Amino acid sequence: MREHTKQYAAAHSGRHPLTECLPWAEALVSWVEALPRDDDHSVRQRRYWYDPRLGLDGLALAIAESIRLAMAVWDRPIGDLCLDNVQRLLFDWIRWDIVPGTPRWPAPDGTPHEARWKVLFATDIELAREAAYRVSSAYEQLEDAWNAIPMSKARRHRLDTYGITYARLADVAPLLRLTMPIEVREPGDYVNVPDLLVERATA
Repeated sequence: MREHTKQYAAAHSGRHPLTECLPWAEALVSWVEALPRDDDHSVRQRRYWYDPRLGLDGLALAIAESIRLAMAVWDRPIGDLCLDNVQRLLFDWIRWDIVPGTPRWPAPDGTPHEARWKVLFATDIELAREAAYRVSSAYEQLEDAWNAIPMSKARRHRLDTYGITYARLADVAPLLRLTMPIEVREPGDYVNVPDLLVERATA
């Protein structure tokens, strides 16, 4: 984690990866909160991703941390991360007893988010576990929506090139109304994904 943070900062003008993940997290929180709640079922669904102990800011920080972990573990830029992997990783690390705030899972030291991170992840493991559950539920809503995106050319290209196709974070950037260029390793993997702007990752 520390090595990835140093490498990322060196390639991105000193920016910490967690800071880079927060716009994605905040966009996902806004998106999931805007889902229709016009019947009893959809109203009840909100309880899967919302917990008053976390609040929406805590949920966003936990989602951002899930992306930061995935970038380091899978050594991929944000856009190329598999949605399913990002969904599970935070929960898995807590389940595997990887302790937040230790050298293996360091806090985002020196960032404006350090104090809140420590409260959420390094103070009460039960709260951290609950946050991971809520994060997974939010991603689940997003992955369901991905299936409706008309991206047949991109899917066909990935199937021909890699023998597999799956939802990546860049694929859902338009759903989240993220309009900045998204860093990916191979821009050709995203050919004709509607309303998506990608650029080759610097590292």
